[in-house]
Amino acid sequence: MPKKRRRGKIPTPAWERPRGTIGSRLMGRGFRFYGAVVVGALLVMGLGIIGYAFWNDYWEERGRPGSTAIQVEDTHYRLDYFASRLTMYVDQVSAQNPAAAQPDSALPAVSALLIQEETVRRFAGEMEVTATDDEIREEIASRLGITADDESFDLVLQQQLAGMDLSETDYRQMIEAAVVTNKLREKFLAEVPASAESVHYRQILVSEPEKADELVAEIEGGADFAALAAQDFNLDFANKEKGGDVGWVPRGVLGTQTEELLFVMEPGQIQTDLTPAGVAVVEMLEKDGDHPVEENQKEPLAFRVLADWIDEKKQSLSIVNNMDIVGGGDQGKIEWALNRAYQS
Repeated sequence: MPKKRRRGKIPTPAWERPRGTIGSRLMGRGFRFYGAVVVGALLVMGLGIIGYAFWNDYWEERGRPGSTAIQVEDTHYRLDYFASRLTMYVDQVSAQNPAAAQPDSALPAVSALLIQEETVRRFAGEMEVTATDDEIREEIASRLGITADDESFDLVLQQQLAGMDLSETDYRQMIEAAVVTNKLREKFLAEVPASAESVHYRQILVSEPEKADELVAEIEGGADFAALAAQDFNLDFANKEKGGDVGWVPRGVLGTQTEELLFVMEPGQIQTDLTPAGVAVVEMLEKDGDHPVEENQKEPLAFRVLADWIDEKKQSLSIVNNMDIVGGGDQGKIEWALNRAYQS
């Protein structure tokens, strides 16, 4: 006879099981387990984020000295090189002009200098101006206080470089730019004309616009200009004993803003001019469209022509200045360079 099949037991649904069964206990342990896993994962993620930030800052700091401070076309000035040049600049100017050694003045000055050097190197050839190896050596020797044929030249140079924290290649490029710039200046100096449009004026320099307006009213009311110029409030010490008489000045010696004012004034006219040194009360005395240029005025004229030439050439260059303290600079790089220069 066939065996009888035993009826299968229908499992009890989970929701009908009595509390405290094995399944329920396992389910309870599972929630605690997964909760612990989630907490652990969050801790690991948090530590990972902190660790990533730490190592990212660490490697960024290690790589920062070699990063770009200033780029002119395909020429990159490294941040550590910029910091060394900044240190040199501060050391050179701090004794005679402490204000120029402050970061807000020194940073823009060094940035402009490096951009100028690269501009000169790129375009001096157009003026048929170059620097030979002998000229570079002569300039280095002059700065070292020795002669170019001195047997100790190399030793003294290496000692100087160690103090500057510069490579010999970087130093020679800096000197090359200085030599070329000086030769350009000499070239422009030789081309200064014997005569030029000029003005003859006198001035009183004061610190406040209100004082300048007061002086204008007094002079227009009949007060003696020369007598006022001799007073203690006149900050133009070079000309106050001459009644404020500046003499004849050719176009190209003064700042652009001042020249734009002076060369449209008529004799006898009085104006005020806001300058970096203060507010000038200016009286036009004479004008001449072709006045002889004095010898001591030729050098400033040559510098002005050189500066204008450099500015013109810079316009054609792609320049990235990460050390621009006013706008758009890389704050991290700026702080790194400042710490290096002012704490060394």
